[in-house]
Amino acid sequence: MNRFSHALAAFFILLAPASEALTVSQLKEVEAQVKQVVAKVSPAVVGLMGDTKPAAGSGVVISADGLILTAAHVTQGNQTMKVIFPDGKDRRCKVLGANYARDLSLVKIEEPGVYPFAELGDSDKLETTTMVVALGHPGGYDARRTPPVRIGRVSMKDFGGFIVSECTLIGGDSGGPLFALDGKVVGIHSSISESLSFNRSAPTNAARADWERLLSGEKWGKLGGKLSQFLDSSEKPVIGAKLDEKSENGVRLEEVHPKSPAEAAGLRKGDVIVKLGGESVRTPAALTGKLGKLKPGTTVEVVYQRDGVEQKAEVMLISQTEMLKRIGFDESK
Repeated sequence: MNRFSHALAAFFILLAPASEALTVSQLKEVEAQVKQVVAKVSPAVVGLMGDTKPAAGSGVVISADGLILTAAHVTQGNQTMKVIFPDGKDRRCKVLGANYARDLSLVKIEEPGVYPFAELGDSDKLETTTMVVALGHPGGYDARRTPPVRIGRVSMKDFGGFIVSECTLIGGDSGGPLFALDGKVVGIHSSISESLSFNRSAPTNAARADWERLLSGEKWGKLGGKLSQFLDSSEKPVIGAKLDEKSENGVRLEEVHPKSPAEAAGLRKGDVIVKLGGESVRTPAALTGKLGKLKPGTTVEVVYQRDGVEQKAEVMLISQTEMLKRIGFDESK
């Protein structure tokens, strides 16, 4: 077994539950798929260096004529930058638009040509536990190696507007791409935490939504804006789940966060909460309103429906701050 195979084997041994152990044939199939993705997209993963404001980050070419998607904090303060391809060739590029709240920016290679590129994927199709591949230039571009490959799973698909993955990232990876196994870009690396399993990427569908503004060179928002909004009222009590905002006859759980009170109480994705503390709740606003009247440390009875069957659970509420600490994010840093 080669070094790449060992890395994949170790990954699945650490992350797959014993009841879901993969066979050798399944492991080889995934290995082959990841190898294909890496071989296909690596030439499009570039290093970026600032001119006015020195910075070393990463990016990914997303069109044959040289459009590059990267993180807004990588391009901030620069009007032009140097692009370095994995083979060592470099080009000049112009910084176009940036959405600082989403930490996304678009730049364009100035020299006309046909460049290797990767396609944008649909980040909305990601699910928790979806396997993803992260590439970038950790520590900045290094001519002695190609972009290192990191493999992980999506642990949260909407954390304050960001994707959270288990792919290990370090400084210099910022702006680099997160790929689905079809080889399409689904995220752009934004920030990391001390926990190896909590690294945030901006979803590519956010770039699609702002495409014309980015292409026109508009810059707006502020760094950390979207995530900061998510962290507001950090002492408010939470159950640790993403709510389906379209819920009307009970509150459907779109996602149950790992290490959360909801998970500990046995709640799952797809469950529909109909009562909290003995009171009916029909909408997400009603649920969060009732939670806001309680305090962290309170145990509350939750009545929910699963497959049409009504069930009950006791949920001990925790603060938003405690929830963030459990998943490896320290907002003081």
